[in-house]
Amino acid sequence: MGKIRQILIYLLLLSSITEFIGVLLENIDLAKTASILGKSVFYMLIAILVYILYSGEKGVFIIGGLGLTGSLDVMLKTILKMPRPPSSEWLMKVEGPGFPSGHAAMSFSFALLAGYATRNPLLALALFIHAFAVSDSRLVLRVHYPIDVVGGAILGVVAALLSVVLYKCSNNPGKYLISITVPSLIASIVSSIEMPEYTDAPLLTGLSLGALLSGLIIIKTNNEFLYIDGWLFKAVSLLIGFTGSVIVFVLESINTYTAVLTAGLVFSILVFMSRLIAYKIIKHLGRIQ
Repeated sequence: MGKIRQILIYLLLLSSITEFIGVLLENIDLAKTASILGKSVFYMLIAILVYILYSGEKGVFIIGGLGLTGSLDVMLKTILKMPRPPSSEWLMKVEGPGFPSGHAAMSFSFALLAGYATRNPLLALALFIHAFAVSDSRLVLRVHYPIDVVGGAILGVVAALLSVVLYKCSNNPGKYLISITVPSLIASIVSSIEMPEYTDAPLLTGLSLGALLSGLIIIKTNNEFLYIDGWLFKAVSLLIGFTGSVIVFVLESINTYTAVLTAGLVFSILVFMSRLIAYKIIKHLGRIQ
């Protein structure tokens, strides 16, 4: 498994370099691909899969850091309300204010968080090259000004570093989740007040509330469920997480503030509790002693 993992990291590094060169040469198709891969939902999906399939504790760390990054990004967008370049110049459909670039913020934050969690220099290098490609793609597609991208990259790095500090200061994943969710929740509430029609604001508020409740539950447990392994356990956890995704899709389609907030709340709780629920089910079946 070690050799296979190393080969995959080398392939990721090669693809990141190819992506960066293509975007640098202003290949529009590659720029659009990089932008799609740079969406926050893509990094959050990876973090959730890490939590469910790889390591509960590392998953909590990365999800918490991404949540803080996303919340601060949306808060700054809604407060500053800085414009994007003229829509007639856009080569890709976008929405919301311009500063800071959420793509730049999330890609750089994910690179630092994943690099710290894995302690793998090659993986970190590949992800940072990808982050540069994503950031440059927003300029190539003319949906951001350079200041937006630079500001987003700085925000992503600062938020990730803050996450590392809080993680080191916490001796319990639940305490870390609470400590990083409180500022995320405050930022999300501010965003909702400033621009309630911006759908990312209520969604992040719901996600933060769910993470806060999940952190309290994690503290009250012995955390054993964060470290359980086994294919059956992972399969049940994944099914529960998928159920949360379906609920989010249904509630978001209603497209009201309350529905979107509820979608974020339910999804967050189901994701974080997927391991605990799976643990209880499998233990009840006698598969865990």
